Amino acid sequence: MIRHRTLLLFALLFLVPFALHAQIGVYAGFSGAPVSGAGTNTAYGAQVGIYKQTGYAMNLISVGGDLRGTFLNHDGFHYYTGAVGPRIAFKAPILPLRPYVEGLVGVGNVQYSSNNSSTHFNYQVAGGLDMTIIPRLDWRVVEFDYSALTGQSVNAKILTTGLVLRVW
Repeated sequence: MIRHRTLLLFALLFLVPFALHAQIGVYAGFSGAPVSGAGTNTAYGAQVGIYKQTGYAMNLISVGGDLRGTFLNHDGFHYYTGAVGPRIAFKAPILPLRPYVEGLVGVGNVQYSSNNSSTHFNYQVAGGLDMTIIPRLDWRVVEFDYSALTGQSVNAKILTTGLVLRVW
């Protein structure tokens, strides 16, 4: 009997708050970027990813992680990245806005021509603003992402807009 009460108390204190407030979001968007050091000035493409974050502490701040891929192309040039890292999101008290910041690391592949492709360590710093359209569906109004490859002079200043589906 004591064992059942202990398990119930554990579930109420530790599992239920996380289950009720944890959030998983899946997102996709269209990105455009001025590209430096690449032989092309701009590139366009998709950004896709998934994030998980905790509930909002004092209904204001949430922490979690993000896993994403960015696929930019233009005239034979491509800049593909896959990255993961921490995410901090804020919730406006009354407005349906969720600003966030992220720091990500991963790998990136850059191709200048059909014969010249290389893969390097990638780092990204991102910040953006999501706005709730309907419950569980957000519009990613804008995200700015600075993305660079180590050992290369190429970097991209990526602007993205898209949709976020908060599945849980």
